Amino acid sequence: MPIRMIQFAKQHLIVINLLMFQAVWWLSILYLNSSLWLTIPLLLVHFGLSSEVRQDLSLMLKVAIFGFAFDSALMFTGVFQFQQFPFWLLAIWCHFAISLRYSLVFTQKLTWQFNALLGGVFGCLSYLAGARLEAVVLPLELFYSALILFFVWLVMFPMFVNVSRPQP
Repeated sequence: MPIRMIQFAKQHLIVINLLMFQAVWWLSILYLNSSLWLTIPLLLVHFGLSSEVRQDLSLMLKVAIFGFAFDSALMFTGVFQFQQFPFWLLAIWCHFAISLRYSLVFTQKLTWQFNALLGGVFGCLSYLAGARLEAVVLPLELFYSALILFFVWLVMFPMFVNVSRPQP
């Protein structure tokens, strides 16, 4: 009986995670650093609900630090421009990292090639949507920005999925 309750709770956490990540993405894109007073508490809500806090925290630190560092490199090389330093982007990375173990857990069963394609397309689209909503400026021509983002996410997403897999 307790095992069934844990699985049931995990199912609910998957849905909650999906809703929280969407809320964090939209809040961050629309309100930038002003969104942090909502997005950080949502992160704390996740850890309050999770029965695997240590694993979630470990994955979050690995993925968010790498992802934010990579985005910072793109910013310093002129692929991205922001009006102010994007602390909100770090909040998105933290929530994205946790999503790999919950609402994106299905990707662990997909081939790395399919994950590469998913990452290339949807990672790129996420940044293009952010630019359309004026959260980020893409100073290169749209085609070149999309091409860079596609190839970055083509590599990064399968890597993130691999890092999120449970260790034996």
